[in-house]
Amino acid sequence: MKLPYRILVLDDDENALSGIVELLRDAGYDVTGAATYDAAKRMLAASSFDLLITDVRLRGFNGLTLVMKCRADYPDMAVIIISGYDEPLINLEASRYQATFVGKPIRPAAFLDTVAHCLANVRRERRWPRKRVIGGFRVTAAGQPAAVVDVSYGGLRLEVPRGTDLAQSFPIELSGIGLQFDVQTVWSGPSENGNYTLCGAALASDQSAAAHTWRAIVDRLSA
Repeated sequence: MKLPYRILVLDDDENALSGIVELLRDAGYDVTGAATYDAAKRMLAASSFDLLITDVRLRGFNGLTLVMKCRADYPDMAVIIISGYDEPLINLEASRYQATFVGKPIRPAAFLDTVAHCLANVRRERRWPRKRVIGGFRVTAAGQPAAVVDVSYGGLRLEVPRGTDLAQSFPIELSGIGLQFDVQTVWSGPSENGNYTLCGAALASDQSAAAHTWRAIVDRLSA
């Protein structure tokens, strides 16, 4: 029997938070509620979730900041952005971070359909632990110099020069050991300082000889 999907809900409106949590629990999901940005960050760091549902306007914070961080640190997690304000750019921002936008007030039946659709695309079997690499290491990505800043058995997070155009699929080469393998772009976006582009990439195949070598490298790297 499959374990229920785990969902984290962030909303600083206590009534809205309790209503969403109750709705999702009644539908059979394992749900955790957070009323503050910092609480949500702590929960994400302490445990794994299949779906993040977050409001945009939080007290002193913007939920999109958390979405951007999650896309960097947890690229396989689905994201739903909710808002009760008429903000035309939110749909664009949601699309940019591969998130789904839902307007308030929430319609329970339609909302549950959206949640089910988002979770249907979550690859839980590939949610391998990620390991940050102190100082990073250099690779060639699509023929361009890049730095690997964190790794997992299933992929890596790259830092490439700003403006680099990475295709949906491209090769990674570790020239020092002659290892080359193909990856697929999961997400991309600007770094916090805006000097680089960050890209989350997943191995195109986890059964190839190169993938086995990559996992051995991940095991040897010091976090």
